[in-house]
Amino acid sequence: MATNTATQDHPEITLTRRDGLKLAGLGLGSVAALGVGVGGVRAVTNGAFSAGSGDPYDLWHDWSSMTGIERVAAAGVLACNPHNTQPWRMIVDGDTIDVHSDPSRRMPLNDASGREHFAGLGCAVENMVIAAGSAGATSQVTLFPHGPASDHVARIALRKDRARQDRDLAAAIPHRHTNRGPYTSAPVDLSGFTEQSSRIEGANVLWIAEPTTREQLGRLYVEATKAITADTAQSTEAFSWFRSARSSIDKHRDGLTLDAQGLSDLALFAAKLLPAQSRTDGDAYWVKATREVHTATAAAYGVIVVDDVTDRSAQVNGGRLLARMHLTATALGLGLHHMNQITERIDRDTASGNPDVFSARWAALLGRPASGGLLSFRIGHPERTPGLSPRRSLDDVVAG
Repeated sequence: MATNTATQDHPEITLTRRDGLKLAGLGLGSVAALGVGVGGVRAVTNGAFSAGSGDPYDLWHDWSSMTGIERVAAAGVLACNPHNTQPWRMIVDGDTIDVHSDPSRRMPLNDASGREHFAGLGCAVENMVIAAGSAGATSQVTLFPHGPASDHVARIALRKDRARQDRDLAAAIPHRHTNRGPYTSAPVDLSGFTEQSSRIEGANVLWIAEPTTREQLGRLYVEATKAITADTAQSTEAFSWFRSARSSIDKHRDGLTLDAQGLSDLALFAAKLLPAQSRTDGDAYWVKATREVHTATAAAYGVIVVDDVTDRSAQVNGGRLLARMHLTATALGLGLHHMNQITERIDRDTASGNPDVFSARWAALLGRPASGGLLSFRIGHPERTPGLSPRRSLDDVVAG
């Protein structure tokens, strides 16, 4: 899921809030000196000393000790989802969980077709299925029980069973985080994903690891990123989900943050000392990071493919498979970073009536029609561990 943030990553980072301060020229003593006075106040305000702790992060730390239906519902809240909008509402009634879309969390400019929104709901559904299975319960999932136009996306009926399954994936739930940092040059053995690739009916994974095709796809990602940043309305909408100050994180408990950008410890600390970056400066850095980090260090790309990317059930099922891919990557010690700039531009141009400049090239690289490529991501061996993303509490999203 595309990452339009106020700060991005670089393998040998020269992070700036206005792309002028070069950390390579800052010694540790200089950075420490910035920690006093105004810089020190900013460090506290921006959470330099409280990253990954406090109420917005409690669910990551508490999940493993939870039990019963609460544990299952919490697994859904911890699922990967586009731009960390957390698009779900849940109703728990006995052993049944009803998953509803929250339309207020749609991004109509960056996700004009709704594919990311409903895929994120699918990720939540599958996280709950996996959590329930590891506890010895089977899940009967019914998609759109009141029809595809309804916000009632799924009903999960749980039934106790002796068999326990998906234990490795369930164990990965509290450790799964999108890794936007640099990856090493080591190749990835994709055979570890084979078992999961066909687990969700109607969705599959297409891998792009051949160097030439991978490089061509990387260039297309960069071009799409530039197109998003050149579209003021699309860029502004995405930037509205960036939470810079700790007070904003505590208030919203969603969106993208500095902590989740895969920065080195030194770069992250310095970023929190400096004044907040503007949208245009953040966009420029995002383009640079996409070119010099994200595409430059991707060992392979994965694309979730379905029959029709506009079909709501296909979107949800694609998200269900994406959740399995991300948890599998986590269990294997791999980094995974959702990258949907290309499809976001395809949908944006289609909705705006503009010429579609990406579908034909997207289809050529996939070897199939663009209408089948739902979501995409890069994968590799990460150089560093990503930070936690904020999450809303169960009380915020679950009724029952």
